[in-house]
Amino acid sequence: MTGQGGPRPFGDLSRLLAPRSIAVVGASDQPGNLGGVAIHFLQKFGYPGTIWPVNPRRQEVHDIPCLAKLADLPEPADLAILATGADSAPGLVRECAASGIRFGVIWAGGFAEVGSQGRALQDKLEAACRESGFAIVGPNCIGIINTWMPAVSSFASFMLDTAQLARGCISMVSQSGGLATMAQAFAQQAGSGFRYMISAGNEATLTIADYIHALAQDADTKVIALYLEGVRDGDRFLAALDAARAAGKPVVALKGGDTVAAARAAAAHTGALAGEGRVWEAVFREKAVIRVQSLEELHDVALFLASTDLTRLPAGLGVAAVTTGGGSGVLSADQCARHGLATPQLAPATRAALQPLVPPIAAIDNPIDLTPQVYNQPNWFASFGRALDVIADDPAIHAVLIQFGPMGTRGMDVAREIVAFRQRCAKTVCIAWPLSPPGVADYLLGQGIHVFGEYARAIVVLAKLARYRAEADVAVRPPAAVPDFDWAGHAGPCLAGTVIAEHDCHRIMAAAGLAVAPGRLARSPGEAADAARAVGLSVAMKGISPKVTHRAAAGLVALDIATEDAVRLAYDRLVETANTAGTVLDGVYVQHMVRSGIEVLISAFRDPALGLMISCGAGGNLTELIDDVALASAPLDRAAALVLLRRLRLVASVAKGRNPPPLDPLADYVARLSQVVVSAPWRRFVLEINPVKWSAAGVMAVDGLLIVEEP
Repeated sequence: MTGQGGPRPFGDLSRLLAPRSIAVVGASDQPGNLGGVAIHFLQKFGYPGTIWPVNPRRQEVHDIPCLAKLADLPEPADLAILATGADSAPGLVRECAASGIRFGVIWAGGFAEVGSQGRALQDKLEAACRESGFAIVGPNCIGIINTWMPAVSSFASFMLDTAQLARGCISMVSQSGGLATMAQAFAQQAGSGFRYMISAGNEATLTIADYIHALAQDADTKVIALYLEGVRDGDRFLAALDAARAAGKPVVALKGGDTVAAARAAAAHTGALAGEGRVWEAVFREKAVIRVQSLEELHDVALFLASTDLTRLPAGLGVAAVTTGGGSGVLSADQCARHGLATPQLAPATRAALQPLVPPIAAIDNPIDLTPQVYNQPNWFASFGRALDVIADDPAIHAVLIQFGPMGTRGMDVAREIVAFRQRCAKTVCIAWPLSPPGVADYLLGQGIHVFGEYARAIVVLAKLARYRAEADVAVRPPAAVPDFDWAGHAGPCLAGTVIAEHDCHRIMAAAGLAVAPGRLARSPGEAADAARAVGLSVAMKGISPKVTHRAAAGLVALDIATEDAVRLAYDRLVETANTAGTVLDGVYVQHMVRSGIEVLISAFRDPALGLMISCGAGGNLTELIDDVALASAPLDRAAALVLLRRLRLVASVAKGRNPPPLDPLADYVARLSQVVVSAPWRRFVLEINPVKWSAAGVMAVDGLLIVEEP
């Protein structure tokens, strides 16, 4: 995360993405030389700019005169491809900058991804870039493929057998060179190429945030696709996502590194911080990023978005499943239900209008089985088109999923009718056509209609796009106001510890305006009795030690102590339990016992990748028994806190009960915590309040834990 000055500003990458001239350092005609491969690709695909090979041991490369050194360039190149080993990179960066070049691509590995020695080399590379004002793609990457110019600063091997680069309006940024190549080859094979393919590599200077921001400004990029494992500059990453959203460009993300093993692999792969899986889910939801689970899904979702007017995305969950076979309709309805979509009954007026347009044996509920007889009706294609119009006009329908099976010579006629229907229809139209007749899928793709080879894939896309439409339509709220809370003044010397004692944590919470049950620290049985009298019997008593964070499991909690004599006895028992376990207590915390209220967990923590987060869930004993957690980025206002809390099953269940407590006070508590912790002085920390008692009388914390993970 960056400091209080805000995120580093974004630069202009237009000359990097569309260079008018390219210097290739280390190029030769020798077989296998990557610099020579780069020049071959530039020539093969018709790069219109100037190419300058740079190699003191060559006179020419691929029939282009070769320069001995970068200083011999007649004018600064827009881009330098450094096709050399890792050790030479820092020095070459300085030479590039001295020659007036601003951007470079470094393919070589052997930097931060390989351990401490590589990390030291990357530190030198980053210092050279920083001191000379030079920006690089990589290292440890396969470069950039610009299909529209075209300009290729990549050695990706799939291009060896590619005659022409397929063009499109999807641009992709990938933190994996291998996956970038697979995605490009996959799209190339489908005839639906990318506009830009950017392999980010180790992101020594330019990061995934820079590329997203640049693509958000690119008028001809309609959809931004991502493969990412983590981020180095979370605040800039979030700002770039905001820029894409403001520009009306959907972002589709395939995220790796959620599991412990995957995060470890991601750290070794690019050295990026992977973050925690649920944090990413929360951020993607807030930023209206469409998360996918595979390259196939990435391609399906991105291509459908690229071929669809965004105003035609599903405005709700209602899907009309139109088939010519009953079985596929049944399976489609099942799949829709699994993915949160509905197949609502058609209105009586819709069914009445359909009746004369379809065969007598057709099922005109939903799913709608037109049966193969639809093709045998007189003037069948006109009736078919009118039937689709009637279905789409039903107010409960937000998307029309049309499914076909194998078909003979009528295939192209059906395809033309589909094109005409889609032009008329203001709602989402989705086609699933396995084993479509030859030429039909290509014809439809040429008309801007993506054909899914399988209905289940189509339904997954519809579900994701319905959710995206709902999230994208939510107005972006301005940041919540942040109070000026004096952590040092209120917390004092306790801020220096790793585990902040509960009584100190409660004191900080109270000073921050967070209601907490009154309590006092006692260091003798007599002090404990005095404390109980002061805070009000009955009381809860808790042994305090920085070495014990889960006191109940350690037997260091006594509840519902109702008399002063019982308080003295409980004090002695807690001390004896601690001594038996070899634990020295700093004292016993005596706290007023709050009996009534629904127990809720509220916590704040700073994620190393994505910043400050708020987490809410079922509290008390239920925390570890049920998986009911919702997260959001801090700070929140009341409205945002209400949205967060309503995602909890606990809150939904309480709302269905008799006389549920009002939710606004709990939302205010969550919002207040989220605002106060913005100025917390630690790089990484967790403040967990568990439980908070939520009742008709109000909201009050009875336990708090503050752990400083990184000062």
